Amino acid sequence: MSTGIFSIGNTALNAAYTGLRTTGNNIANVNTPGYTRQTLVMVPQVGAFLGGSYLGQGVAVADVRRVYNDFLTSQAHQAQAVSSAADTRYLQLTQVANLFADPTTGIGANIDAFFNAVQDLTQRPGDVSVRQAVISAGNLLAQRFNDVGGRLQEFRETTERQLRLEADSVNRLASEVADLNNKIALARGSGRQPNDLLDRRDNATRMLNASVRVSAVPQDDGSLNLFLGNGQPLVVGARASVMDLTFDPIDPQNTRIGVRDGNTVIPLDAERVGGGRIAGLLQFATDDLPQVENELGRLANVITSKFNEQHRLGNDRNGNPGGDFFRPLKPQAFGAQTNTGTGTVAVTVADATQLQASDYRVDFGAGNYNLTRVSDGQRWTSATPTFNQDGLNITLAGTPASGDIFTLQAVRNGSLTFGMALAQVSEVAAANPVQFTVPTTNLGSLVVDDLSVVGPARNPNLTQSVTIDFLSATQYTITAGGVTGPGQTYSSGTPIDFNGWRLTVRGTPAVGDRLSLGANVGGVGDNRNALKLAQLVNTPLVDGGRLAGAFAGVVARVGADAQSAQVFNEAQETLLTDALDAESAVAGVNLDEEASRLMMYQQQYQAAAKVIATAGRIFEEILSIGR
Repeated sequence: MSTGIFSIGNTALNAAYTGLRTTGNNIANVNTPGYTRQTLVMVPQVGAFLGGSYLGQGVAVADVRRVYNDFLTSQAHQAQAVSSAADTRYLQLTQVANLFADPTTGIGANIDAFFNAVQDLTQRPGDVSVRQAVISAGNLLAQRFNDVGGRLQEFRETTERQLRLEADSVNRLASEVADLNNKIALARGSGRQPNDLLDRRDNATRMLNASVRVSAVPQDDGSLNLFLGNGQPLVVGARASVMDLTFDPIDPQNTRIGVRDGNTVIPLDAERVGGGRIAGLLQFATDDLPQVENELGRLANVITSKFNEQHRLGNDRNGNPGGDFFRPLKPQAFGAQTNTGTGTVAVTVADATQLQASDYRVDFGAGNYNLTRVSDGQRWTSATPTFNQDGLNITLAGTPASGDIFTLQAVRNGSLTFGMALAQVSEVAAANPVQFTVPTTNLGSLVVDDLSVVGPARNPNLTQSVTIDFLSATQYTITAGGVTGPGQTYSSGTPIDFNGWRLTVRGTPAVGDRLSLGANVGGVGDNRNALKLAQLVNTPLVDGGRLAGAFAGVVARVGADAQSAQVFNEAQETLLTDALDAESAVAGVNLDEEASRLMMYQQQYQAAAKVIATAGRIFEEILSIGR
């Protein structure tokens, strides 16, 4: 009898001791990241048949079980992935926004300073110091474009380094999960759950989701297979794949990240990564950063193209035709490394005012050429290898193979290559190449409002001597090179175009009135082309807006993107906190609850000791009867 009581007391003592250890372990790990609260599962021992009845045999510890909820943990992992992506993108966009935020050193201030210098030139076109100020302001503008473009390039390089660090982190954590899978599968062979190993694996999976979103699929042996957003396996059983970086064969400036398969890297689709810091970095590198580079590059292209165009229409201080003020910018075009045909592509800017802040792709297939504007996915198809779209002339030569792809970066590198072509103050073309004279013998009320040169290129006969003779109040003839043309209709205020110039005259001529036009010889003090150059700042050149507001639009867009990213990041942080709180409410350690359990197991332990002590006294009494 006493033996049975001893056995029952011993099982109760062991159960209480195990409960004390489990509770103490919970309390010890209350601040341990990733630790899941454990509880004791006790079951009664199978009773023994004695004296016609089943008598209890005490208690057994069936299991020490984790308090765990698969759904809540999965929700927390997903929230971690999305929050990490949002936070990473927000931090990257904040750096770009800060780059554009300073109004005194920003490109907008330099554009204003440059055109202010050009405006001063209109007042003193012959002054050497004013001409030098225009060149200096142009240099400062180019340097500022180069500085900002260089910083954006640094952001790209930094993003690449961060992606490499994230890939290393993913590889380390994936190897850890694979190793834990192996250990857990072996431990499961004993029929017990290795709680601490499971906690470590859940924590490693949580950290993986902070880098890249993974989907977990439990297996019958207790292992956990992990898959990336596009279905690629990252961990299968005890085997972990390797994540690595590679260059984009379509656009070598882009870095791609994916899972290595032999000597190749199967890249992740940036739109299907699903979350993690890698998703945030990829979105910044493939969407946000190119958009800013293209908008800045487009502005550089418009300023360069339109200012050069007008500058070439003027005359410099020596009476020579003006040249390029800024160094002409050239679009970039190249074929993918995977192309198998002999096709090549060339692109030129036909009209800078029609340029869009976007890259383009040309692909060949089924006998057709397809042009895609990357920024919005707009697509055009042609049976011939030429496109005239968005101010670009695109021509393919050679013989492309079906599936060949060509990338066009029409404006992306504009800010990096923007620079001065003119260096001598005498080469600033402030003067108009042609001038007019109104004879004093005219009797009518003719007044010349404007004489401008029509571009984009100079007419070879621009400075030819020309006379306009009025036959009546409504008719005139033009004589050039000794040849008089047919009579033409005159209307006050309607421009007269000839030999690449445009003359605007108002008033009523008398019969015999004449206007003479010819080369502007010795026009050192002429400011008429400088006036045209100064007017460019207020001309609708970028999406129908003025240059003065174009850069402000870029700044506003960058700021709006950063603010939107901040709002989304804050929302995801709230969702992550809620998900972690919900998970912690089930799996976390509550010290108040553990304290009550500690007292419960302590009392059980003391009571079990009393049972054993009682059994001992009974045993002693039995022995004393025999003595």
